[in-house]
Amino acid sequence: MRSFEGKNAFITGGASGIGLGMARALLDRGMKVIIADLLREHLDEARSVLRADDRVHLIQLNVVDRDAMAAAAQEAQRVFGNVHVLCNNVGVSQRKPIDEAGYADWDYVLNTNVGGTVNGLVSFLPGMKAHGEGGHVVNTSSMAGMIPVPAFAGVYAASKYAIRGLSESLRLALAPYRIGVSVLCPGMTRTRAMTAGDLYRQAHEAGEQPSERRDTIAHGMDPYELGGIVCAAIEQNQPYIFPHGEFRDEVKGYFDAMLAAFPEEYEIDPARKAGEERRAQMTAVAQAAADSIEA
Repeated sequence: MRSFEGKNAFITGGASGIGLGMARALLDRGMKVIIADLLREHLDEARSVLRADDRVHLIQLNVVDRDAMAAAAQEAQRVFGNVHVLCNNVGVSQRKPIDEAGYADWDYVLNTNVGGTVNGLVSFLPGMKAHGEGGHVVNTSSMAGMIPVPAFAGVYAASKYAIRGLSESLRLALAPYRIGVSVLCPGMTRTRAMTAGDLYRQAHEAGEQPSERRDTIAHGMDPYELGGIVCAAIEQNQPYIFPHGEFRDEVKGYFDAMLAAFPEEYEIDPARKAGEERRAQMTAVAQAAADSIEA
């Protein structure tokens, strides 16, 4: 998407951390931004940071609530008009190791991280496709969606691997509509996403506002800097956004190990080979179309 000026964005989890960083960066490039967030306290803080800019509209939203997400899409259309950039950014975690997590732990993380992203897509994509003006979708995964992580982050990682795979397929599907898709895989960023997990869960499950605050992650990347990287990726229609260069060697080692696990010499049934070649060709054509989008 080459031009931001005069267009509109919708960001979930947009009132703090990465979401607010993206909001500020998009505003700097001339967009109007709808910020959706679960916590009223964070929305109030965002209003203060952005100084009540008339190009900002705030919505309190639980991304798991499908009716509320659909209503938010209608509100965005009513307030600013067509949405061109959709950022499915909400992400939560929990503390139990993956081998000890119960159903409630899995449901909380997957319903929010994966289900919230799906709800955003189902509610906003029909309008984005119909207005014919092109656009871009940014789905926030994580470096935990790229490499193995310790057990305490296993449930979170499962959700972020799903976001990565979802985004890669969605990019191919939306190319005919001139809508690009990027998957954002940040590392350590100054955000409350990991430190405030219990508070988000309290608000999510009980409908209550948390009674305390949690500090942002120390030593992380500035969310506004990350937002600028996201904007550049949208402009260049990049499929992957990797803001943290310190992971490069680790990712390479992980993928090298995967490649080494494939057999180098093997026989394949001709019919199976022909089928896989057809599938690969279909993917290559769709990939070329997705990479060529300009809007």
